Amino acid sequence: MKIEKKMSLSFDQPSALVLIDNQTSFNHPKFPSSSRSNPSYEANLTTLLAAFRSARQRLTPGRIHIIHIFHSSLETDSSFHPSAAPKPFDFATPAADGSELVMWKCVNSSFIGTSLESYLRKNGIRQVFFAGLTTDQCVSTTVRMAANLGVVDNFPDGRPVTVNSDGSHPPNVDIDHGRIVLVSDATATFAKGGFDAETVHGVSVASVEGEFAEVFSTQEIAKALV
Repeated sequence: MKIEKKMSLSFDQPSALVLIDNQTSFNHPKFPSSSRSNPSYEANLTTLLAAFRSARQRLTPGRIHIIHIFHSSLETDSSFHPSAAPKPFDFATPAADGSELVMWKCVNSSFIGTSLESYLRKNGIRQVFFAGLTTDQCVSTTVRMAANLGVVDNFPDGRPVTVNSDGSHPPNVDIDHGRIVLVSDATATFAKGGFDAETVHGVSVASVEGEFAEVFSTQEIAKALV
């Protein structure tokens, strides 16, 4: 899907904030803070989550959804393995009243082994916002799959969009595309492969912008939610 133009934000349709892997496992020495991008990540994600929570209280029930995706590694020596007791960061802890959905994954994509796709479709979500860790891995993978799966797209008769065996398109396919948004300053990553963290982060954002998602800042989204 090619996104031709960045349009202004509105929340007149069901929307979801999906927060990915905001866990204390990233405090492990394997992930030195000195090699992480975006020093404003914590502050921005705190602002983003607060804005969605406030909007959920004000708007019609079912309009705003908040979903937390956490990672549970299959590797026993990982800081994400259950034996290491991975916990959410204090600033990204799910609401105590259970109103925010929590899902666990064991791979990069938040759509594999979870009910995220079916939840978004069942609740008629028309725009989904992604933030969390890390930009180049789980966040990027999830954003790309959201676009490929068409999780916020509406099809008149509910059938998937495919091409015919001869390469032609089925007739009368009228697709109403929803919005997939990456909150670029509410995500972060680490240096790797000889590249500094800000470069890895910047290239990762640029790689999905326009092709898989729109890119907005925390402040742009918070302002639109008021």
